[in-house]
Amino acid sequence: MATCALQRLDPDVKFVGVSKLRDLNATKLKDDQDTTYVLQENDQPLAVLLSYERYLIIQEQLESVMSAIEMLTDVDERTGLIAGFEDLKDGRTRPFAEIKAALREKYGKVAETPTR
Repeated sequence: MATCALQRLDPDVKFVGVSKLRDLNATKLKDDQDTTYVLQENDQPLAVLLSYERYLIIQEQLESVMSAIEMLTDVDERTGLIAGFEDLKDGRTRPFAEIKAALREKYGKVAETPTR
């Protein structure tokens, strides 16, 4: 049952019996950076093996989720977020360039917005 759930989450998951661990040498693991291995014995999942890069991506996603949960559970943050959505819905918005120009006029140089 757990096998099906994992496959739906990530199509690159491969299930490997513990007896096949010797086949997973460093070269094979480097070549399969996008593959996640579920190590199992008698169809019972024991451990997960994934590339360090994928691990870092998962950690970053988890941090994002935790930040969102923190924001939504903080009354002041949630109130501000709801007010912002109401402003958007009611058309109380201004272009970012206009806000940036007003800040530059008021305070001088304004830090550039980081791009993603």
